[in-house]
Amino acid sequence: MPSTADAKSSSLAGALTKAGDWLQTRLNNIDIFDEHHHQEAKTNPFYSLGGIFYLVWFLVILSGCVLIMWYVPTKPAAFDSILHIQHEILFGNIWRGVHKYGADAMIIAATMRLFRMFICADYKPGKEFNIAIALVTLLLSMYSGLTGYLLIWNQRAFWATKVFATFPTYMDQFPVMGDYYLPLVKSLHLGWNTAEFLLGAGGAITQETITRFFSIHMAFSAIPLILVELYFYRTGFKRIPFNWTKRIIVTMMLVIVAIIMPAALGHRSNPDVTPLPILSDWYFLGLYQMYKYLEPVVATEITMVIPISVILLPFIDVWATGAEKDIHKRPFIFYVALMGFVCWIVFSVLIIVNIANIHYDPPYWRSFLWGLIDVGILMQLFVYTKSFKTVQEKAVAVKGCIAMGVLAAIQTFWAVVYYYMAITEMFFGPLTQGWTYGLCKMLGSVAKGDEVEKLVALASNSDPANKANFNPNYWDYQSLHHLKDYPGKENIEAIYAIANNPNAGGWLDPLFNAIPSFMVVDKAGVPTPVPYVNTLDYMVSNRWCADYITFCNRMTPGTEKSVSGAFYPLTVPEIDWIWMVLGAVTTVACIVMIPKMKAPQEPAKTVKTETASAAS
Repeated sequence: MPSTADAKSSSLAGALTKAGDWLQTRLNNIDIFDEHHHQEAKTNPFYSLGGIFYLVWFLVILSGCVLIMWYVPTKPAAFDSILHIQHEILFGNIWRGVHKYGADAMIIAATMRLFRMFICADYKPGKEFNIAIALVTLLLSMYSGLTGYLLIWNQRAFWATKVFATFPTYMDQFPVMGDYYLPLVKSLHLGWNTAEFLLGAGGAITQETITRFFSIHMAFSAIPLILVELYFYRTGFKRIPFNWTKRIIVTMMLVIVAIIMPAALGHRSNPDVTPLPILSDWYFLGLYQMYKYLEPVVATEITMVIPISVILLPFIDVWATGAEKDIHKRPFIFYVALMGFVCWIVFSVLIIVNIANIHYDPPYWRSFLWGLIDVGILMQLFVYTKSFKTVQEKAVAVKGCIAMGVLAAIQTFWAVVYYYMAITEMFFGPLTQGWTYGLCKMLGSVAKGDEVEKLVALASNSDPANKANFNPNYWDYQSLHHLKDYPGKENIEAIYAIANNPNAGGWLDPLFNAIPSFMVVDKAGVPTPVPYVNTLDYMVSNRWCADYITFCNRMTPGTEKSVSGAFYPLTVPEIDWIWMVLGAVTTVACIVMIPKMKAPQEPAKTVKTETASAAS
């Protein structure tokens, strides 16, 4: 008989083989420009979108190569060179129009194709990676347009780029990776370095910016084109699934639009005059409206979450509906796609008409966004009861209930977090850090917490009547400890004594001992890493103890005032309760549905025929 070790080795090898086959199947099914849908394209024009994208992309590159001959990528000459191309070069206005409207057509085709893939389930079976490919195609088109937009160097492009390019800096305030939170990544300044890489010159828009954008704009076309051509050379697929007549029609459509509506020039950029409202090109308008509604940090986080969510959706749908492609039996995906489309369109319209009430509007959008997702989940559960009858279909439905239940549970979690964020006006990072400190204290991993909290409250909260004991750098007591005199020395020395007491920790100390700490300067001026002594030392050094104090104060009625003058805790808008409660209801509905889908299939009824009766 095989040994246990042999059985485990065989099981592991089988799992690796299965995972390899799963990955290989999806790599073989990669579809960049609908090259696997040539037959569908003959009867359904929406399956020609990939070929249209490739054709227009080639025209954009061709027109860009022509424009490069006269364009000058410098601050003094960029706008003038565009004027020269537009008015003095033979057919220059047409070449520029084809380049501009061709870029717009690429984004339109890529967006329509992405929605088609969701509605028609073109990621089934075994084609989930195609959503990621389609999304990358759309994002490259959008960011190529963004970098090319600045090259005009007009007023609108200058200020739109200035607003958009500042958002990477807010990554430095993200939980875990932000400068405020962990010493492990404190010196990276990831957000600021990203802005510096894109813009140069200390994050300002200068000659370095236009040079870098010009290089990136060309790279976004040249590098993907080389990779795509290598892909087609290796596979032998046909790039454009329609004849030359249709290709000429698409080309002439761009030429005619360029003649009828010459590409706009705008006014020369002026850093001293801010246009109101600041608008980007049309495909980023929805994001700009979202930035108006949300705190910059939250808006930046959501901007990064959106593409991740799009990539995960096909896997959730495969779990929820199996190989089913009929959109009527996939209401979850339909409502999610509808939500994304409506938000993009309506947000774009609102920013154009300059409507944005940052205090009144967001609660409605939160309830609409999450509410539509919940409606899709509940409709999907209803479809399970009506259409999923066989054992195989019920097995798929069980997995779907689990997947959508997890999604609804995530919504419920965020509803709880949002509730406390709203009533205390604390961001997610400080809020959860305060909770973690309280949990560690409750579980007995923080000793002498009450003593150190009183000292941290004195040191971290500015008290005009007690300035001698106030020091905003209380958390850096490891470095301050080497100084002879500094503000708040008495409190900080007391904090140091408690936090560095080995008896002030608990059973989680080994975990926090392993975390790298701040680099502090010793008496000799040498940077020296100081390990965390215990859990309390980590919690105080990283301000988690202060976050706990702030949370407790703001949860106590009448203890602390908000910026608006109202006392904490504040109230949550009534409309927000819709999505907060609906998430919990949807979670429960998914849980209740699981045992029903696991119920055994009813035996088929026996129908006696005349023949059977005669035979008997």
